[in-house]
Formats: sequence, C-alpha cells, structure tokens
Amino acid sequence: MHDRGDSAVAESTQPIRIYWAMGNTKAMPAHSDRGELYERTCGAYARSVVSPGTEVTIGWMSKAGSSYTSAYLSMLNDVHVVRDILDAQAGGYHAAMIGPHWDPGLYPAREAAGIPVAGPCESAMLVAQTLGKRFAVVTTSDGIVPFIERNIRLYGCEARAIARKPVRPFGLGFDALIGALEGDGDEFLSRFTRAAKDCIDDGADVILAGGQLFGPVFTRHGYFTIPGTGVPVVEVAACGLRMAESLVALRRAVGLAKSEQPGSPFRTPDAKEIDSVLRTFGLR
Repeated sequence: MHDRGDSAVAESTQPIRIYWAMGNTKAMPAHSDRGELYERTCGAYARSVVSPGTEVTIGWMSKAGSSYTSAYLSMLNDVHVVRDILDAQAGGYHAAMIGPHWDPGLYPAREAAGIPVAGPCESAMLVAQTLGKRFAVVTTSDGIVPFIERNIRLYGCEARAIARKPVRPFGLGFDALIGALEGDGDEFLSRFTRAAKDCIDDGADVILAGGQLFGPVFTRHGYFTIPGTGVPVVEVAACGLRMAESLVALRRAVGLAKSEQPGSPFRTPDAKEIDSVLRTFGLR
C-alpha cells in the first residue's frame, strides 16, 4: 500500500471548497444591476445541490467586458476568468466551475490549474447521455448559440444531439429572469417550455437548460420536466457543481487526476512560466 503522505491525508479531511467563477463583475455592466440578488439566489441554490459540508463561493471578477457574443471580446474576458481560478487555487480551493453556461475559457483553465475545473455545459451534456437518446439545448439568446454548437462538436456529442438546430434560444430578457427569481415565473417558464417542445418535436428526449441562473428559478417553481412530456430538464450549473465535487472526491479516494502526458491538452504548464507571462501582460 502506498502512503499518500500527511498533506494528502489532511486534505482528505477538509470540507471541499468549490469556486464558482461567474465570469462577470457583481455590477454586471450592460446586463443587470441585480448582482446581489444573483449572488444570494445562486449561493442558496449551490448549497442545495452539493453535499452537506461542501462550500461553494460565488466568484465575481474585479473587471469584465460587457459582450459575451463576440469571440474576440469573450477571449479577453476569459483571460481574467482563468487568472481568477488560479488565484482561487492559490487560496486553497479544491475545484472550480466555469460560470457562464457555455464554458468560456474551460480548456485553458483546465490546462493551467492543478485543481479540477468543471464546465457546466460539458457536464450537462455528459449527464444528458445517461438519461435519454437525443438531447437539445434551450438557451438565452441567439448570440450564444454558435458557442454551444461548437461545444457539441468539441465534446464529441454530435451523435447524441438532435440533428436539426440542437441549440435554440427563447428570447429571454433579464427583466423576465429577475421576475422569475423573485417569484413571477410565468413568462420565463412559458417561453422555455415552448422552445423545449419544439426541440422535442424534432426528436429530443432530454432538454438541457442553458443558463447558469436557471437553477434557482426551476427549484423555486418546481420545474424539473417539460410539462406533459416526461422529458427531463438537465440544469447545467447543478451538473457542473456536482462534477467539480465528484472530481475532488475521486482524487482524494483513488488519486484520479487529469492527464499530464506530454500530448495531453490539459498538461499543466510550469507555474513559474505562467506567473512570468501574467506579469508580462500586467495581470499580476
């Protein structure tokens, strides 16, 4: 039997700490001024999802861009998301979850960090394949659709998604989302249901809910299947949080960790090199 060492044994007794990287500042420029509501509801939702004793911190950025639908502007934002996850790792967190539901910066963060980094979109797609034959994603807006379609290909899930328009927006405004978080979910849920039923008509028997803030709404309104269909709703943040937690548990129990083989896309770069580049670009 191999001795894992005192430090590994000590860590195994610590509560799991997960950093939920929201991908925006609390002020949420150009989106909403209700960051406090989002933090409160997401924090309560996270506690209801993870195991008792697991801690989840809502991680706001110190600065963020205002556009998520531009590949270039999103890339600039991702740089800061990854840096914040590295800072969370240095601060003692055991895992992280990328906040925005289409996994921006997931692969760079997973490569750079030594702790497990889960993506809600990736996690939900993997879970969906255990629940049915074909899934579809109902998401917030047209601008996000290309990013999630790319993820379906990147994650090798094309054969398990519906063939025609596997990602569909339902035109949600932030006012409707805030109303749903505060108790008036009629507009939110009716639009979501309509888009989901269109996907079901095209062959979906599992629906992924593409929005990191949808979980608190669904829980508040008891919305877990598409009405009258028997089709389950897979909420992405719950899957991502549980994936992050499970990866930590597996690491502690059996030493399971990401591949460090030279050809692996997630092989960790040298920490000094990362720090040097961050300083070069003024990120330290």
